[in-house]
Amino acid sequence: MAKNTDMDKDIARIEQLIGSEMGLGGELTKQQEERQARLSSEQSRIEKFKTAVLRKESKAHRVAIDFGGGVVAQASTELMNWGIRAIGRWSKDGFWANNVDLLQGAPHFVLGLGLYFAEMLTRNDPKGGGEWVTPTREVISEASKIFGQLGFSNLMRAMRVRWGDGKKREVAYQAIAQEKAQLESKLAALQAGGGGGAKS
Repeated sequence: MAKNTDMDKDIARIEQLIGSEMGLGGELTKQQEERQARLSSEQSRIEKFKTAVLRKESKAHRVAIDFGGGVVAQASTELMNWGIRAIGRWSKDGFWANNVDLLQGAPHFVLGLGLYFAEMLTRNDPKGGGEWVTPTREVISEASKIFGQLGFSNLMRAMRVRWGDGKKREVAYQAIAQEKAQLESKLAALQAGGGGGAKS
């Protein structure tokens, strides 16, 4: 009888151990499932990220952004320059007329640079969990950059032309001054010669 009781106790203990191991196994399985779910969610997020990067860096996307930005910048530059030339013609001898060359470069450079930096500073950072940059903002960034570069190029050309014209004017002034000095000396010689003939 005592042996049966001990055996019953042993069986109960074994059943208890098996039950606790099964419970532990169940907990492990649940943790493994949760880990698997997290892993699959992370893989899905990585795949979405890869797809977004590939779409952003595709040839078609880059061509559309670069071409769109270039066209917007060139068209706005030409339109603005046309307006400045029209105001210069209207102003005749005023400020606008005398500075048309500089005004076709300086405002573009300042405005383009300002827009470019404003767009870059207000752009969301993808690393911080922000959204991707929209194509519209990419075109604005590209257009403002090219717009500023076109303005800088026009400004440098205007300054080179003005500097060259200034040097030409200086050379012409020196030539005229020399010619004037020669004419004055000839005139003085003629007057001296004419005056001597009148005395004799």
